Amino acid sequence: MREPGVQWRDLVALTRREVAMELCLPLPWLLAATMAGAAGHRGWVVFATLIMFMMGLRITHNAFHRNLGISRSAGDLVMFALSVLLGGAMHAIEYTHLRHHRNCLADDDVEGHIAHLGFLSAVLHSPIYPMQIHWVAMRRGSNRQKRWIVLELTAVVLLHAAIWLSDNSTLKVMAMSLYFANASAPLVGIWAVHRNCEKGRFRARTSRSILLNALTVNLFNHLEHHLYPAVPTCHLPILARRLDAHWQGDEPPPDVLGCTAIRHLRAAAWP
Repeated sequence: MREPGVQWRDLVALTRREVAMELCLPLPWLLAATMAGAAGHRGWVVFATLIMFMMGLRITHNAFHRNLGISRSAGDLVMFALSVLLGGAMHAIEYTHLRHHRNCLADDDVEGHIAHLGFLSAVLHSPIYPMQIHWVAMRRGSNRQKRWIVLELTAVVLLHAAIWLSDNSTLKVMAMSLYFANASAPLVGIWAVHRNCEKGRFRARTSRSILLNALTVNLFNHLEHHLYPAVPTCHLPILARRLDAHWQGDEPPPDVLGCTAIRHLRAAAWP
């Protein structure tokens, strides 16, 4: 539900430069991972691969909501390419993610279910979440989505089979890093931003930490995303500032870190 009186429609459109920058986000990190592997620095291969995964998630997140400034058919191709790059069917996540937005944290919200769990339970459930999402999407998704899911999973399986049959150690380290990223993404990207929000005014958390938002490429501006899903991720910091001004003097929304960072920020900005 949108906040009345907050201007947001001017943030929806992307310039051509912004579209190009969004679509290219994972490429420098893919190059960095391969270069680190060639130099024998496996730790940097892992680091670059995890950042590449985060960048890819940002693009797919926008693709789910058709926020990339490209046509639907081009968005489907982008999701296919990112499925191969990240190691999962993005059209499957699209199905459960859009349902998550329609009925956030309800009993039938498959994506948001992990937010109802405690930390240790969430850690244990996180690795099986990708499999559950693919299973649900294949059962309940549209025929069009199912065709894309089958195509994407087939491409992923063929690529990873080729990787493990090869002698390329860099690709194997990248593959292992992607398995870890996919297994931990629900804990970071769902549980952390929705825990204990089912009974509050807001169904998601947000962050005002400059460092945290930089590390998560603004994906932790999650409340802003839920309030205005049509706004691309690159414009969420602007939306966050407008919402802070709108909420001045009110009880702050829940913070990702579970602390009073937002309250302190407001006290400094508006004494």
